[in-house]
Amino acid sequence: MNQPLTLRIVEDDERIREMLSAVFLATPGMRLAGTHDCVEDAETVADDDAPAVVLMDVNLPGADGIEGVRRLSARWPATQFMMYTVNDTDDKVFEALKAGANGYLLKNASPDEIVQGVREVAQGGSPMSMSVARRVVRHFRPVPAARHPLSVELGEREFAVLEQLAQGLLYKEIAQRLGITEGAVKQHIHRIYGKLHVSNRTEAVNRYYER
Repeated sequence: MNQPLTLRIVEDDERIREMLSAVFLATPGMRLAGTHDCVEDAETVADDDAPAVVLMDVNLPGADGIEGVRRLSARWPATQFMMYTVNDTDDKVFEALKAGANGYLLKNASPDEIVQGVREVAQGGSPMSMSVARRVVRHFRPVPAARHPLSVELGEREFAVLEQLAQGLLYKEIAQRLGITEGAVKQHIHRIYGKLHVSNRTEAVNRYYER
């Protein structure tokens, strides 16, 4: 027979603590091993009574939930920690994950979502509320490089030619780099001069470097 999933709750709001307790006490396959109103109280639990999952608030009296994860995870390496909080700012999310949290649910999650999140984190998953997951994805997404102002005024090939001009290349060298004829380079340069309202290479390069 499978052992029930053991859980402890660290939450200072009595109303929320009671609501969570009622949810888990009524969930088959889970055993609520205890509730705590602060990290310091959770630290009184013997190491051999460590739960499978700790549901941890962030804003707590005394040590906050992030520090709580840091302390308790050092003592209970097999325990999975899931934050349960109203706080979804970038700094709190990433501080919690760096401290050792494995999941991050906001307090607008439904009872079903909370139960599912606890089961997922116990199985090695990383459940997160949608807005939190988006923050994590956005954090790791590369920031697009800023476009040069002249790339808007010029066509793609024209801007590529201007970039080579700005590097001091000769028409022949530009043609070789871009895989076009020298005559095509001259045509592009003629159009560049017209669009930038300049009359020679020096003026065009000055526009490129915004001089």
